[in-house]
Amino acid sequence: MASIRSERGRLFLDFRWKGVRCREWTGRSDTPTDRAELKKLIRQIDGEIAAGTFEYIKRFPEGSRRNAFAPPSSLQAHAPPTFAEHARSWIENRRPWLAGGTQYDYERILEAHLIPHFAKSSVSNIGAEDIERLVGRLKQKPGTKAPLLSHRRINMTLQVLRLCLDRAVQNGWLKNNPARTITKLKESRTDIDPLSLEEIKVFLAHLPDEKWRRYFTVAFFAGLRPSEQIGLRWPAIDWQATRPQVIVRYGVTRRSGAGRLKTDSSYREVPMLPAVERALKAQCPDSQLRSEWVFPSERGGHLDITNLRERIWKPTLRRAGLRERTLYQTRHTFATISLASGEDIGWVARVLGHSSTEMVIRHYHKFIPNLTRRDGSAMAGLIARAGL
Repeated sequence: MASIRSERGRLFLDFRWKGVRCREWTGRSDTPTDRAELKKLIRQIDGEIAAGTFEYIKRFPEGSRRNAFAPPSSLQAHAPPTFAEHARSWIENRRPWLAGGTQYDYERILEAHLIPHFAKSSVSNIGAEDIERLVGRLKQKPGTKAPLLSHRRINMTLQVLRLCLDRAVQNGWLKNNPARTITKLKESRTDIDPLSLEEIKVFLAHLPDEKWRRYFTVAFFAGLRPSEQIGLRWPAIDWQATRPQVIVRYGVTRRSGAGRLKTDSSYREVPMLPAVERALKAQCPDSQLRSEWVFPSERGGHLDITNLRERIWKPTLRRAGLRERTLYQTRHTFATISLASGEDIGWVARVLGHSSTEMVIRHYHKFIPNLTRRDGSAMAGLIARAGL
């Protein structure tokens, strides 16, 4: 059945036709009147689909799937575009569904690596060998043995290419997606270097003032990403809940400013630990009346993550005599301390904004007591308590 969905205050229709998901913008705003009008339209579309009389081109002559559902003669009349034309059209059409940071990353990958490599090649002529040559180029700087991109970044580039060429397959310009036959490169594990509770005490004691002690108390004990820490707004602090909580709805990045979060599971409600609750209550008089941001800049806007890292985080680590770490280790610190203390893995996953426990176990397995005890003592204790 067709449904009405909203994105940034604009309405679009979401339905399936011939096994293909279609999302069609309507040009209408998210108002009760426009929704009522569109309900009439989706009843007509559902009826036509059920009766087998639905014609996509007739209903949506400028729709995003017009090439996929156009008559064969119409497809043949148009030669496949160059990769550059196809890629730029694809990313522009994907804009409503991508978070700001993701959009920025995709565009950089296209313009810096994919479009220069495939140049003016027809999208229909791209093969697995061309993509393998691309990977070879990205792995090594020309004329040197030094790496050009990390394996993680190359895999991200391949993923953008896969998504882009999926559309070429749907449009009939490629029989199969050659990028999906290329295996990912092996990535090095993400460095997890959390602070211990003693190191947190030392770090907080060496911060320049109380404002930053409150900020980093939240950073260490709320489980938020740095972009989510900066993106906290006062309306998202729910003091009325049975247990006060932080409602995570926004993130702030240097590339795209304040915007939506990357995944659905990132939208979550985080229960406040007592230390977080005390820090936020102490922060109210300092910023609530002058800014919507919980931790604003001197001018009342959101913090700049680069300034935060270079002027506060790194200098404080040095003053405290602690080894240098990335700012993201504040989030890793929350995860590792909560797991080491015996908190339920499912609860930790929900607070971190993961859709399942799999990622928590994969990244933090050595900090989970029941997973690090590999000598059989847990089972031996259970048998002993049973008197066997």
